Amino acid sequence: MDMTYNLAVNLPPRQATAALLGETLAAGTVTADDLAYPDPAGAPRVRLAIAGWLQRTAGHGPVDPALLTLTNGARHALALALRPLARTPGAALLVEAHTYQGMRALARAMDIRCIDVATDEHGMRPDALLEASHGSQARTVYVQPTLHNPTTATMPLSRRMEIAMVAEQAGLTLVEGDVYSPLAWYGRDALPPFTVIAPGRTVHAGGIGKILGPGLRMGWLLHPDATMQADSVAAIERELDGLPAWWPAMVARWMEDGTAEACLRGVTETMTRRADMARRVLGSAVVTAGASLHAWVPHRDADGLEKRLLGRGVRVAAGSGFVAAASSARGVRLALGAEESTERLEAALQIVARELEA
Repeated sequence: MDMTYNLAVNLPPRQATAALLGETLAAGTVTADDLAYPDPAGAPRVRLAIAGWLQRTAGHGPVDPALLTLTNGARHALALALRPLARTPGAALLVEAHTYQGMRALARAMDIRCIDVATDEHGMRPDALLEASHGSQARTVYVQPTLHNPTTATMPLSRRMEIAMVAEQAGLTLVEGDVYSPLAWYGRDALPPFTVIAPGRTVHAGGIGKILGPGLRMGWLLHPDATMQADSVAAIERELDGLPAWWPAMVARWMEDGTAEACLRGVTETMTRRADMARRVLGSAVVTAGASLHAWVPHRDADGLEKRLLGRGVRVAAGSGFVAAASSARGVRLALGAEESTERLEAALQIVARELEA
Protein backbone atom coordinates (compact mmCIF):
# COMPACT_ATOMS: atom_id res chain seq x y z
CA MET A 1 0.00 0.00 0.00
CA ASP A 2 1.21 3.51 -0.88
CA MET A 3 1.88 5.30 2.42
CA THR A 4 2.62 8.66 0.81
CA TYR A 5 -0.44 10.90 0.96
CA ASN A 6 -1.12 13.64 -1.59
CA LEU A 7 -2.46 16.83 -0.04
CA ALA A 8 -0.35 18.97 -2.38
CA VAL A 9 -2.11 18.98 -5.77
CA ASN A 10 -5.46 20.75 -6.08
CA LEU A 11 -7.60 18.14 -7.82
CA PRO A 12 -11.31 17.38 -7.69
CA PRO A 13 -12.45 13.80 -7.01
CA ARG A 14 -12.30 12.15 -10.43
CA GLN A 15 -13.66 8.58 -10.32
CA ALA A 16 -17.29 9.43 -11.08
CA THR A 17 -16.32 11.76 -13.93
CA ALA A 18 -13.98 9.13 -15.36
CA ALA A 19 -16.83 6.61 -15.42
CA LEU A 20 -19.07 9.09 -17.26
CA LEU A 21 -16.31 9.83 -19.74
CA GLY A 22 -15.93 6.12 -20.40
CA GLU A 23 -19.64 5.87 -21.16
CA THR A 24 -19.39 8.87 -23.51
CA LEU A 25 -16.49 7.31 -25.39
CA ALA A 26 -18.32 3.99 -25.64
CA ALA A 27 -21.37 5.75 -27.06
CA GLY A 28 -19.32 6.96 -30.01
CA THR A 29 -20.43 10.59 -29.93
CA VAL A 30 -17.66 11.85 -32.23
CA THR A 31 -18.90 13.86 -35.25
CA ALA A 32 -17.15 14.68 -38.48
CA ASP A 33 -16.88 18.33 -37.39
CA ASP A 34 -14.95 17.21 -34.30
CA LEU A 35 -12.20 15.91 -36.59
CA ALA A 36 -11.91 18.98 -38.82
CA TYR A 37 -9.39 21.79 -38.37
CA PRO A 38 -10.42 23.56 -35.16
CA ASP A 39 -11.60 27.14 -34.94
CA PRO A 40 -8.66 28.97 -33.25
CA ALA A 41 -11.11 30.76 -30.93
CA GLY A 42 -13.03 27.57 -30.15
CA ALA A 43 -16.06 26.28 -32.03
CA PRO A 44 -19.08 28.61 -31.79
CA ARG A 45 -21.15 25.87 -30.15
CA VAL A 46 -18.45 25.35 -27.50
CA ARG A 47 -18.23 29.06 -26.72
CA LEU A 48 -22.02 29.28 -26.52
CA ALA A 49 -22.05 26.38 -24.05
CA ILE A 50 -19.34 28.06 -21.93
CA ALA A 51 -21.34 31.31 -21.92
CA GLY A 52 -24.37 29.46 -20.58
CA TRP A 53 -22.25 27.64 -17.99
CA LEU A 54 -20.86 30.93 -16.69
CA GLN A 55 -24.36 32.37 -16.34
CA ARG A 56 -25.80 29.30 -14.61
CA THR A 57 -22.96 28.41 -12.27
CA ALA A 58 -20.60 31.37 -11.74
CA GLY A 59 -22.69 34.51 -11.21
CA HIS A 60 -22.26 36.05 -14.65
CA GLY A 61 -24.90 38.04 -16.44
CA PRO A 62 -25.39 37.53 -20.19
CA VAL A 63 -22.07 36.51 -21.77
CA ASP A 64 -21.29 37.26 -25.41
CA PRO A 65 -19.72 34.07 -26.85
CA ALA A 66 -17.87 36.22 -29.39
CA LEU A 67 -15.77 37.64 -26.55
CA LEU A 68 -14.71 34.18 -25.36
CA THR A 69 -11.54 32.38 -26.42
CA LEU A 70 -11.08 28.66 -25.78
CA THR A 71 -7.75 27.86 -24.09
CA ASN A 72 -5.64 24.88 -23.14
CA GLY A 73 -6.72 25.09 -19.50
CA ALA A 74 -7.14 28.05 -17.14
CA ARG A 75 -3.40 28.61 -16.76
CA HIS A 76 -3.09 29.06 -20.52
CA ALA A 77 -5.88 31.63 -20.25
CA LEU A 78 -3.84 33.52 -17.65
CA ALA A 79 -0.78 33.40 -19.90
CA LEU A 80 -2.81 34.95 -22.73
CA ALA A 81 -4.11 37.61 -20.36
CA LEU A 82 -0.53 38.57 -19.47
CA ARG A 83 0.73 38.76 -23.07
CA PRO A 84 0.01 42.50 -23.51
CA LEU A 85 1.83 43.21 -20.27
CA ALA A 86 4.82 41.08 -21.25
CA ARG A 87 5.42 43.29 -24.29
CA THR A 88 6.17 46.22 -21.97
CA PRO A 89 9.81 46.55 -20.77
CA GLY A 90 10.03 46.42 -16.98
CA ALA A 91 6.41 45.30 -16.71
CA ALA A 92 4.94 44.79 -13.26
CA LEU A 93 1.87 42.95 -12.02
CA LEU A 94 0.01 43.63 -8.78
CA VAL A 95 -0.89 40.39 -6.96
CA GLU A 96 -2.15 39.26 -3.55
CA ALA A 97 0.64 38.78 -1.01
CA HIS A 98 -0.21 35.07 -1.06
CA THR A 99 -1.40 34.13 -4.53
CA TYR A 100 -1.74 31.23 -6.97
CA GLN A 101 1.75 29.82 -7.49
CA GLY A 102 1.03 29.25 -11.19
CA MET A 103 0.61 32.97 -11.73
CA ARG A 104 3.95 33.71 -10.07
CA ALA A 105 5.57 31.09 -12.31
CA LEU A 106 3.99 32.62 -15.42
CA ALA A 107 5.14 36.09 -14.43
CA ARG A 108 8.72 34.88 -13.93
CA ALA A 109 8.72 33.11 -17.30
CA MET A 110 7.42 36.27 -19.02
CA ASP A 111 9.87 38.57 -17.19
CA ILE A 112 7.06 40.35 -15.33
CA ARG A 113 7.80 41.62 -11.83
CA CYS A 114 5.17 40.82 -9.19
CA ILE A 115 4.31 43.51 -6.65
CA ASP A 116 2.59 42.11 -3.57
CA VAL A 117 -0.57 43.73 -2.21
CA ALA A 118 -1.61 43.16 1.40
CA THR A 119 -4.69 41.07 2.14
CA ASP A 120 -7.01 40.31 5.03
CA GLU A 121 -9.69 37.70 5.71
CA HIS A 122 -11.74 39.10 2.80
CA GLY A 123 -8.94 39.02 0.22
CA MET A 124 -7.03 41.88 -1.38
CA ARG A 125 -7.32 45.14 0.59
CA PRO A 126 -8.54 48.15 -1.44
CA ASP A 127 -6.36 50.62 0.48
CA ALA A 128 -3.28 48.48 -0.08
CA LEU A 129 -4.11 48.15 -3.78
CA LEU A 130 -4.42 51.91 -4.15
CA GLU A 131 -1.14 52.47 -2.33
CA ALA A 132 0.67 49.85 -4.44
CA SER A 133 -0.66 51.33 -7.65
CA HIS A 134 0.49 54.83 -6.63
CA GLY A 135 3.91 53.55 -5.65
CA SER A 136 4.58 51.70 -8.90
CA GLN A 137 4.02 51.87 -12.64
CA ALA A 138 1.91 48.70 -12.53
CA ARG A 139 -1.47 49.04 -14.18
CA THR A 140 -2.54 45.39 -14.16
CA VAL A 141 -3.73 43.48 -11.12
CA TYR A 142 -4.36 39.76 -10.72
CA VAL A 143 -7.14 39.00 -8.26
CA GLN A 144 -9.00 35.88 -7.10
CA PRO A 145 -12.33 36.96 -5.61
CA THR A 146 -13.85 33.53 -4.92
CA LEU A 147 -12.28 30.70 -2.88
CA HIS A 148 -8.88 32.33 -3.11
CA ASN A 149 -5.94 30.00 -3.68
CA PRO A 150 -4.38 29.31 -1.21
CA THR A 151 -6.32 30.91 1.69
CA THR A 152 -9.95 30.06 0.64
CA ALA A 153 -11.05 33.70 1.23
CA THR A 154 -14.08 34.91 -0.73
CA MET A 155 -14.60 38.64 -1.20
CA PRO A 156 -17.98 39.93 -0.01
CA LEU A 157 -19.85 42.18 -2.43
CA SER A 158 -18.72 45.33 -0.62
CA ARG A 159 -15.05 44.37 -1.06
CA ARG A 160 -15.57 43.61 -4.74
CA MET A 161 -17.14 47.01 -5.24
CA GLU A 162 -14.28 48.73 -3.41
CA ILE A 163 -11.64 46.93 -5.51
CA ALA A 164 -13.53 47.91 -8.68
CA MET A 165 -13.62 51.55 -7.52
CA VAL A 166 -9.86 51.54 -6.95
CA ALA A 167 -9.32 49.99 -10.38
CA GLU A 168 -11.40 52.75 -11.94
CA GLN A 169 -9.63 55.46 -9.96
CA ALA A 170 -6.13 54.17 -10.70
CA GLY A 171 -6.79 53.04 -14.27
CA LEU A 172 -6.09 49.37 -13.55
CA THR A 173 -6.88 46.34 -15.69
CA LEU A 174 -8.21 43.45 -13.62
CA VAL A 175 -7.15 39.92 -14.51
CA GLU A 176 -9.74 37.83 -12.68
CA GLY A 177 -8.68 34.26 -11.96
CA ASP A 178 -11.79 32.24 -11.24
CA VAL A 179 -11.95 28.46 -11.45
CA TYR A 180 -13.76 27.88 -8.16
CA SER A 181 -17.01 29.89 -8.42
CA PRO A 182 -19.16 26.90 -9.44
CA LEU A 183 -18.06 25.13 -6.24
CA ALA A 184 -18.70 28.21 -4.13
CA TRP A 185 -22.13 29.05 -5.51
CA TYR A 186 -23.77 25.70 -6.26
CA GLY A 187 -27.23 25.86 -4.71
CA ARG A 188 -26.63 29.42 -3.49
CA ASP A 189 -27.07 32.96 -4.76
CA ALA A 190 -23.82 33.86 -6.48
CA LEU A 191 -21.90 37.06 -5.93
CA PRO A 192 -21.11 38.82 -9.20
CA PRO A 193 -17.61 38.41 -10.65
CA PHE A 194 -15.57 41.42 -11.72
CA THR A 195 -16.72 40.93 -15.31
CA VAL A 196 -20.14 42.05 -14.05
CA ILE A 197 -18.95 44.75 -11.64
CA ALA A 198 -16.21 46.23 -13.85
CA PRO A 199 -16.87 44.81 -17.33
CA GLY A 200 -14.86 47.36 -19.27
CA ARG A 201 -11.61 46.70 -17.43
CA THR A 202 -11.77 42.98 -16.53
CA VAL A 203 -10.22 40.00 -18.31
CA HIS A 204 -11.73 36.82 -16.86
CA ALA A 205 -9.78 33.52 -16.88
CA GLY A 206 -11.63 30.32 -16.04
CA GLY A 207 -11.79 26.61 -16.76
CA ILE A 208 -13.55 23.34 -16.13
CA GLY A 209 -10.58 21.50 -14.59
CA LYS A 210 -11.58 21.97 -10.95
CA ILE A 211 -14.93 20.32 -11.67
CA LEU A 212 -14.29 17.65 -14.30
CA GLY A 213 -10.53 17.27 -13.93
CA PRO A 214 -7.56 19.27 -15.27
CA GLY A 215 -6.62 16.44 -17.63
CA LEU A 216 -9.32 17.68 -20.00
CA ARG A 217 -7.27 20.89 -20.50
CA MET A 218 -10.27 23.10 -21.20
CA GLY A 219 -10.22 26.72 -20.14
CA TRP A 220 -11.38 30.05 -21.47
CA LEU A 221 -10.64 33.74 -21.46
CA LEU A 222 -13.50 36.26 -21.46
CA HIS A 223 -12.37 39.62 -22.86
CA PRO A 224 -13.85 43.08 -22.34
CA ASP A 225 -13.78 43.88 -26.07
CA ALA A 226 -13.40 42.32 -29.51
CA THR A 227 -9.90 43.71 -30.11
CA MET A 228 -8.44 41.91 -27.09
CA GLN A 229 -10.27 38.73 -28.07
CA ALA A 230 -8.80 38.90 -31.58
CA ASP A 231 -5.29 39.35 -30.10
CA SER A 232 -5.69 36.17 -28.04
CA VAL A 233 -6.94 34.21 -31.04
CA ALA A 234 -4.00 35.43 -33.11
CA ALA A 235 -1.59 34.26 -30.39
CA ILE A 236 -3.20 30.81 -30.37
CA GLU A 237 -2.95 30.61 -34.18
CA ARG A 238 0.76 31.54 -34.05
CA GLU A 239 1.72 29.30 -31.16
CA LEU A 240 -0.62 26.30 -31.28
CA ASP A 241 -2.41 26.39 -34.65
CA GLY A 242 -5.64 25.92 -32.71
CA LEU A 243 -6.65 23.53 -29.95
CA PRO A 244 -8.00 19.97 -30.23
CA ALA A 245 -11.70 20.10 -31.05
CA TRP A 246 -13.18 16.87 -29.71
CA TRP A 247 -12.63 17.25 -25.96
CA PRO A 248 -14.16 20.74 -25.84
CA ALA A 249 -17.06 19.51 -28.00
CA MET A 250 -17.71 16.69 -25.54
CA VAL A 251 -17.60 19.05 -22.54
CA ALA A 252 -19.91 21.45 -24.38
CA ARG A 253 -22.42 18.64 -24.84
CA TRP A 254 -22.15 17.88 -21.13
CA MET A 255 -22.82 21.55 -20.36
CA GLU A 256 -25.85 21.46 -22.64
CA ASP A 257 -27.43 18.21 -21.45
CA GLY A 258 -26.90 18.67 -17.69
CA THR A 259 -24.09 16.13 -17.26
CA ALA A 260 -21.57 18.80 -16.25
CA GLU A 261 -23.92 20.17 -13.60
CA ALA A 262 -24.56 16.67 -12.29
CA CYS A 263 -20.79 16.29 -11.93
CA LEU A 264 -20.66 19.69 -10.21
CA ARG A 265 -23.32 18.58 -7.75
CA GLY A 266 -21.37 15.42 -6.95
CA VAL A 267 -18.09 17.31 -6.45
CA THR A 268 -19.69 19.95 -4.20
CA GLU A 269 -21.37 17.31 -2.05
CA THR A 270 -18.13 15.36 -1.72
CA MET A 271 -16.00 18.40 -0.99
CA THR A 272 -18.46 19.75 1.59
CA ARG A 273 -18.15 16.46 3.47
CA ARG A 274 -14.37 16.60 3.20
CA ALA A 275 -14.26 20.16 4.53
CA ASP A 276 -16.35 18.98 7.49
CA MET A 277 -13.82 16.19 8.01
CA ALA A 278 -10.91 18.66 7.96
CA ARG A 279 -12.61 20.81 10.60
CA ARG A 280 -13.38 17.75 12.74
CA VAL A 281 -9.78 16.49 12.60
CA LEU A 282 -7.88 19.80 12.68
CA GLY A 283 -10.29 22.03 14.59
CA SER A 284 -9.47 25.72 14.74
CA ALA A 285 -6.06 25.14 13.11
CA VAL A 286 -7.67 24.93 9.66
CA VAL A 287 -9.50 27.48 7.49
CA THR A 288 -12.01 26.01 5.05
CA ALA A 289 -14.92 27.38 3.05
CA GLY A 290 -17.91 25.58 1.58
CA ALA A 291 -16.99 23.04 -1.08
CA SER A 292 -13.46 24.35 -1.64
CA LEU A 293 -10.98 21.83 -3.02
CA HIS A 294 -8.40 23.11 -0.55
CA ALA A 295 -8.01 24.25 3.04
CA TRP A 296 -5.51 26.63 4.60
CA VAL A 297 -3.48 26.06 7.77
CA PRO A 298 -1.93 29.32 9.03
CA HIS A 299 1.58 28.62 10.38
CA ARG A 300 4.63 30.80 10.98
CA ASP A 301 7.09 28.11 9.89
CA ALA A 302 5.38 27.01 6.68
CA ASP A 303 8.43 25.49 5.01
CA GLY A 304 9.44 23.70 8.19
CA LEU A 305 5.96 22.26 8.58
CA GLU A 306 5.98 21.10 4.96
CA LYS A 307 9.32 19.33 5.43
CA ARG A 308 8.24 17.64 8.65
CA LEU A 309 5.01 16.42 7.08
CA LEU A 310 6.87 15.11 4.05
CA GLY A 311 9.07 13.15 6.44
CA ARG A 312 5.88 11.55 7.77
CA GLY A 313 4.60 10.74 4.31
CA VAL A 314 2.22 13.66 3.68
CA ARG A 315 2.80 16.02 0.77
CA VAL A 316 1.36 19.52 1.21
CA ALA A 317 1.86 22.83 -0.58
CA ALA A 318 3.93 25.17 1.58
CA GLY A 319 3.12 28.84 1.59
CA SER A 320 6.54 29.60 0.08
CA GLY A 321 5.13 28.61 -3.29
CA PHE A 322 2.52 31.35 -3.04
CA VAL A 323 4.71 34.25 -1.89
CA ALA A 324 7.64 36.26 -3.24
CA ALA A 325 10.04 35.16 -0.50
CA ALA A 326 9.90 31.99 1.59
CA SER A 327 10.41 33.98 4.77
CA SER A 328 7.03 35.68 4.27
CA ALA A 329 5.05 32.42 3.98
CA ARG A 330 2.35 32.19 6.65
CA GLY A 331 0.78 28.80 6.14
CA VAL A 332 0.38 25.62 4.12
CA ARG A 333 -2.38 24.59 1.73
CA LEU A 334 -4.03 21.20 2.08
CA ALA A 335 -5.60 19.77 -1.08
CA LEU A 336 -8.68 17.84 0.04
CA GLY A 337 -9.66 16.32 -3.30
CA ALA A 338 -6.51 14.67 -4.62
CA GLU A 339 -6.88 11.51 -2.55
CA GLU A 340 -9.85 9.60 -4.00
CA SER A 341 -10.19 7.54 -0.82
CA THR A 342 -11.81 9.31 2.14
CA GLU A 343 -10.05 6.86 4.43
CA ARG A 344 -6.66 7.91 3.07
CA LEU A 345 -7.61 11.57 3.34
CA GLU A 346 -8.58 11.18 6.98
CA ALA A 347 -5.36 9.27 7.71
CA ALA A 348 -3.35 12.10 6.17
CA LEU A 349 -5.26 14.75 8.12
CA GLN A 350 -4.63 12.84 11.35
CA ILE A 351 -0.89 12.99 10.64
CA VAL A 352 -1.17 16.74 10.03
CA ALA A 353 -3.06 17.14 13.32
CA ARG A 354 -0.40 15.23 15.27
CA GLU A 355 2.37 17.32 13.70
CA LEU A 356 0.57 20.56 14.61
CA GLU A 357 0.21 19.37 18.19
CA ALA A 358 3.88 18.34 18.50
